[in-house]
Amino acid sequence: MSSTGPVSGITFSGLASGVNTQSIISKLLQLGQQPITNLQNQEQTITTQQSAVQQLQADVQAFASAGQALSTQADFQAVAATSSDTTVANVTAGAGAQQGVYNLVVSGLATAQKVATSAQNDTTSALNLSGTFVIDGHSVNVSASDSLTTIAQSINSSGAAVTASLINGGTGNSYLTITSNATGASNAIQMSDVSGGVLNSLGIVTGSASVRQAITNGAQSYGLSSSSSSIGSLLGMTANTAGTITVNGTNISVDYSTDSLQSVADKINSSGSGATATVASTTTNGTTSYSLQITGASSTPTFADPNNLLGAIGILQSSTGNQLVAGADAKYSLDGVNLTSSSNTVTSAIPGVSLTLLKGTSSSPASSTISLSTDTSGINNNIQNFVSAYNAIVGFVAQNSQMNPTTYQTGPLFGDFTTQEVTSQLSASLFSNVPGLTGQYTNLAQLGFSLDQNGNLTVDQTTLNNAMSTNPQAVANVFAASGVSTNPQIQYVTSTDKSHSTGSAYAINISQAATQSSATASVAQTTANPASETLTFSGTLIGSSPYALTLDINSTQAQTVAKINSDPTLQNLVVASVSNGQLVITSKMYGAQSNFSVVSNQAAASNNSGIGTTGQATVVAGVDVAGTINGETATGNGQYLVGNSGNATTDGLQIQYTGSATGAVGSLTYSSGIATEVQSMVANMTDPSSGYITQDLQSFTNQINDINSQITNLQDQLNQEQQQLTAEFANMENMIAQYQQQGAGLTSLLSSTSSSATANTSNSLSSGLSTGG
Repeated sequence: MSSTGPVSGITFSGLASGVNTQSIISKLLQLGQQPITNLQNQEQTITTQQSAVQQLQADVQAFASAGQALSTQADFQAVAATSSDTTVANVTAGAGAQQGVYNLVVSGLATAQKVATSAQNDTTSALNLSGTFVIDGHSVNVSASDSLTTIAQSINSSGAAVTASLINGGTGNSYLTITSNATGASNAIQMSDVSGGVLNSLGIVTGSASVRQAITNGAQSYGLSSSSSSIGSLLGMTANTAGTITVNGTNISVDYSTDSLQSVADKINSSGSGATATVASTTTNGTTSYSLQITGASSTPTFADPNNLLGAIGILQSSTGNQLVAGADAKYSLDGVNLTSSSNTVTSAIPGVSLTLLKGTSSSPASSTISLSTDTSGINNNIQNFVSAYNAIVGFVAQNSQMNPTTYQTGPLFGDFTTQEVTSQLSASLFSNVPGLTGQYTNLAQLGFSLDQNGNLTVDQTTLNNAMSTNPQAVANVFAASGVSTNPQIQYVTSTDKSHSTGSAYAINISQAATQSSATASVAQTTANPASETLTFSGTLIGSSPYALTLDINSTQAQTVAKINSDPTLQNLVVASVSNGQLVITSKMYGAQSNFSVVSNQAAASNNSGIGTTGQATVVAGVDVAGTINGETATGNGQYLVGNSGNATTDGLQIQYTGSATGAVGSLTYSSGIATEVQSMVANMTDPSSGYITQDLQSFTNQINDINSQITNLQDQLNQEQQQLTAEFANMENMIAQYQQQGAGLTSLLSSTSSSATANTSNSLSSGLSTGG
């Protein structure tokens, strides 16, 4: 048996020779391991350097991000708003806010209407009432077994913009209250019995009906979600939908299961009642509602409603039987101008400013001074963040570029070319004059910026504050991109970090001025329309779905123009006018995005809009502006012209040209500003393919990969050497064991031969002695 043979995976070393061959192999392998250890140490050094450069890259990008908050003119136009008495009103300023001071006086807060039933026995007993009522445009059905509780549940699940609540004050003292979800007089609850008189029986309404919402010489219905869908489907009415309404003594038959607001308007207009009906639309917070308006020539028409159909849509409404709180508008004044608001949050009185009214009554008005000023605190914070981000780079580089004078050990960035290039470029950019700027302030040094003995960026706050107070626009131009043109019809809009300033004026050459799309009627309207007419708008301007506008019966050309211009959807897209007696509809936008078409459901005639069916109106398509900036190609979109990607100087530079002339129309002197220059510089440094920080990091990765490859090869060689040594020493042990076995055999043989000879000699002596005797 071999003395070194493996048994169950275990190798016995040196059993034959008595030598610890495994120890010898291990020490030989340790000598071979040293080159691998050296490479691993080298890899660790490179990895540490790579990690340091990665952190440098992160710090540089953070610096660019800090600069982004100072890179546009809007960043220096932010307005801070304060209220001298925050118990009277709170104020916030947003985009579009301008500096100013206002004296606010609040004489009343907006409230939501709240009504209640008369006292009932309890909240759970059946009321033995049945019927249907409408509340805020939603039908509620009541059966005899319903209690105050189940009626409240039905109201709250109907979708009406109200909240029904219960008050249980004990036997004979229980109430159902209904509160509007919105404040203001215009948001008073619309409620009317359709059948059964439930609201009247509960004491919520009482007496005869009258006009609910008065308008000039007329009345307006509650707003519904469509002008063309059947009223019954909109209200959720399934019964009692047909009947008669009376306007100025004229009976008009309607059926809400089929009639829409528009068809009811048409019936009124063709009834001979002398009243005019139209459907008006209103958009609030993105939601459009449609109301029926019925007016007289000089006074409000008279109404009769035997089937409660005018009440169902809110033209008429009975008085409130038990009103706990009236729906009221907020009343306030700004600098003596009296104003009202349906909400206590006022967003339209001061552009870009939101006021929240908190206190004030007619008998005890409350006042506060509203101050709007440049948000210097916010600007200073952004500047300080910019400074801190730069100093973070300086501190990190200094910490990781040191050399110990005693041990001569160095930081991971010591002598790194990329680090030196980054810090050199950034520091140089901060104190260079901004190309294209002239005047008092053209660089950061003039604003109080400097570098201390450690290379950190510092700011003399007094100098900066003085500059911001005396010439805030010049300060903004040092940091943020800007443009000044020789033609008021050329305006700088925006730019990117790829737009570059050369300090020279950029020539603007226009080959095509932007135009608007328009549609002109083929026939001039001279008499009122004897039938309602539908105009359908479609095209890029309108969106993915066509938009239909119905012109009422007896509409004149002036009324058609007014209806188009007041429509909540169309008024933001087009403007209607009359030219040479013909209706002209013109887009408000410019360019290809302004294109639209409009057709009528009637052939063009002198007693309608004259738009006519497909192909009758003259449609002119809008075109985009076209031209060059600084001699470089640009792409037009409406009136906006933007330098194409890849341009040497104007990549992403956008201007607006509002003129109609073509050719050389002027020039623009563009200044990128320091913050934008920093963003551009950092973008180049960290570009995924060409940035030198990126390339430096890739170089580290390549070195690490190469070292790992060398380590793998050396380890493979070492493994082979271990196997070879193990095999050689095993052979040696086998040979020694064999020699030992042979030696043992010889010894045994010799011992046996010697014993035999001794025995023979003894026997001979014994025999001789016996014979001789």
